[in-house]
Amino acid sequence: MSELRILISAAEVSGDVHAANLVKAIKRINPHTRFVGIGGERMQKAGVDVRSITVHMGTIGLLEGVKYYPSFLKIRSMMKKILLQERPHVLILIDSRDFNLSIIRLAKKFAIPTVYYVAPPVWAWPDRKGKRVARTLDRIIAIFPFEAEVYRECGAKVTFVGHPLLDIVKPSMNKEETYHKFGLNSDRFIIGLLPGSREQEINNLLPLMLNTAGKVSKRLKDVQFLLPLASPVFKDRIMKIVNKSNVSVKIITNGVYEVMNISDLLIISSGTATLEASFLGTPMVIVYRTFLSTWLIGTILIKLPYLGLPNILANKMIVPELLQFQAKPGRLSNLVLELLSHPRKLEKMRIELKKIVKKLGEPGATDRAAKAIMEVASQRSLKFE
Repeated sequence: MSELRILISAAEVSGDVHAANLVKAIKRINPHTRFVGIGGERMQKAGVDVRSITVHMGTIGLLEGVKYYPSFLKIRSMMKKILLQERPHVLILIDSRDFNLSIIRLAKKFAIPTVYYVAPPVWAWPDRKGKRVARTLDRIIAIFPFEAEVYRECGAKVTFVGHPLLDIVKPSMNKEETYHKFGLNSDRFIIGLLPGSREQEINNLLPLMLNTAGKVSKRLKDVQFLLPLASPVFKDRIMKIVNKSNVSVKIITNGVYEVMNISDLLIISSGTATLEASFLGTPMVIVYRTFLSTWLIGTILIKLPYLGLPNILANKMIVPELLQFQAKPGRLSNLVLELLSHPRKLEKMRIELKKIVKKLGEPGATDRAAKAIMEVASQRSLKFE
């Protein structure tokens, strides 16, 4: 096969993960593919020439992202230069709606075929702009079945592949090995704290979780709290917040799935991690807090009864959600203690989580996505030689 040039744009930790796995899958099809892009260390390890590290820039809301605007303008200018001078055969966009929609316009200007993988959730927002842009894309690779339907209805070219996490969420050790490695007592309760992979989430949610952990510890002795690092980018910030709290928490590096797998309960930020925990059948309490302005805008625009992905997929409340004004240490600690004292409630949660996982397709999503991208690239590659 001839060499293909692929440009990838991923601006968040989860996007970096999906991009890295996608790169590996594409290389299995065509080892001569050359990758360049923006993202993180996982993409670098997979063989991407990462021109800018962007995984720390993921935000939700206008105000939260203001400080990154100058950086994004510079990165957008760099992406424009790559599109113009290096003429990739295809551009792959992963998540990060606002930034990537601006890159689409540049790609269309230079007639570069464009594929969106992990596309903006137009099924949740009345996203007229996103739907309009979707019709101009060469392909949208959908990971949810209802997402594929929505995009097809707005006239986009869609390939449904299933969810890539089905291939990714696999602990590297069994529970007994994990207990031993992390120095845990399997006879004591284990609670995982997962504040998210964005800086604003860590700042807003980690203090809440630590305060809650302190209250739980006072009423339930010998509870073990674990905090897995979603990305090394935020390690120093997390350590500073944890040390300030005086709460006994074991910070785990490179062990997110292991922590999820052995936890009796997770206190977890709304987002992709809730779906990862669902695959492992781990009970959870979903929490979220953000700027008041962002929350008010979201309540007006988002037309869903739930925020957590497990509840959205189940179309009912199967795991508790404490959002914004409800997300307070007292209320959260009471809920955690109630769940731990009622094993039947935790077991019911595990059963419901298994049901939603069955809706997300079969393993092999990343390989199917790679084939769809190669199809787009091969159809257009001769025009750029």
